[in-house]
Order: sequence, then C-alpha cells, then structure tokens
Amino acid sequence: MLKAITRGSALALTFAAGLLAGSQTALAIEPSVKWISPDKALVLFTDPAFKKFPSKHVVFTDMWQREEYALFQGDGAQAEIIYEAADETDTIALNYDLTVERGVMTWNIARNHTVTWGEKGQIGGPLGAYFYERFKLIDLNRDCVGFSTEWDQRSDDPQIRNTKVLFGYYCNAPAKPLSERQIVGVIDNIWIRGITARSDARFSPVTPSGPVADRPGALAFARNGTGNTGNAAFPLDMAEFFNDVDGDSDRQLN
Repeated sequence: MLKAITRGSALALTFAAGLLAGSQTALAIEPSVKWISPDKALVLFTDPAFKKFPSKHVVFTDMWQREEYALFQGDGAQAEIIYEAADETDTIALNYDLTVERGVMTWNIARNHTVTWGEKGQIGGPLGAYFYERFKLIDLNRDCVGFSTEWDQRSDDPQIRNTKVLFGYYCNAPAKPLSERQIVGVIDNIWIRGITARSDARFSPVTPSGPVADRPGALAFARNGTGNTGNAAFPLDMAEFFNDVDGDSDRQLN
C-alpha cells in the first residue's frame, strides 16, 4: 500500500482547502500510479540493444514529487531505472541515501539471484557524474553494472540535498562479457527528456501497439514485474520538506 501523504501540515492544508473547494481538492493531492507510453516518458535509454523494442514505464506522482520506473529489454539485455524529481516550487528535497550496491539490491533481479561484486568507479555522463559498480549474477551467468547519479542541489536546504535522482542497472545477455567501454556507452545513452540535450537525437522511443495508459496493474508491474524485473520498493517516495535558511518553513515529512 502507498504511504499516506496527508502528513503533518498537509493535513491542515488539505482541510482548509477542502472548506473552500470541496472534496475535489482532497482528491487532487491523492497519489497516482499509472502507465505512461514511451513517447511520453521522461527516462530514455538509447542503447543499441533496445532500439527495436518498446520500453515500459510506470509513473508515481503526488503533490511533492514525480517518480518514474522504466524497464528496457532487447537482444538479451535488460536494464531498469528509477528517476525521481522533487517539486522545485516548494522547499522540498530528496532524501536519497543509497549506495550503488544498496540500490542494486532493491531490484528483484538481484534479490532473486546470487550476486558477486566487482570494481567500482565514477564516470561522466549527460546528467553529470555517475557512480557505478560491476556485479555478476552467478546463477544466470550475466555481467551487469549498477549506477546512480544525483543533481540539482537546493542551496537553501540545510543538508544541501538534491532535487533529482536516477539509479538503476544494466545486464548483458547471458555469457556475454561487459567491457569497460560498454559501461561508458551505457552511461552515455541514458537521457532525461527535457533536461539533457540530444535526448531524441539517435532514435525515437518505440510506442507499444496497445493502449499502455489504460492497462491495469501498473503498480504491481513496477514492484513485482515478471520475477526478474521490478523493484519492490517502488515508489521510494523520497521527498521531504525542509526548513529554509530564513526559517520560513517548519514542515517536514516523517
């Protein structure tokens, strides 16, 4: 079940707004989880393995954040990404405290199989600096890499936290080694529509033939997938109110 979002001062705000606008205001801030088609999604992955195959996207939104789950599969390869952005019009930042390794272990493919860890590193990409760590799914004989990046710090947040976070992993087809050059290519092929340049330059996302937005089970798919896909923690719901430097806000989520 999604966390209740009528927390702290939001209760008072909702109640006051409800007196003025009726029940429609309360409904407007309820969390939403729904499918979104690749041509409307923000997370793009232009890796050649995925060029001919439609990606799948589920979006969680509430009054403080937007969080997108994305699954990419093709030519035996698989990648999953979660991208979250806070509402920058208020004093809100993201409380993200996952290392690459801990982030990898939130994905079902890692939780369901035997993982061994390899070298760590840092590399530049279209979104800035990424941390990455190699890992191998022993029983599946798959070479993989986990990655994460954060950006857009709030200077008025006492903890100087970011408002945008992206993390995920990429796995080659079974028995196919993952080279250092390929890891660079993986990072270089991750884009966010509307933020990074050249987001649609190499190829356009393939739109599925069915009405994705109308399919049921979006939350269950993002969390449970098909056994080797999904993230049971979705949505991570990392948004937090903070006290700004002038003390104008005393709101905070628990």
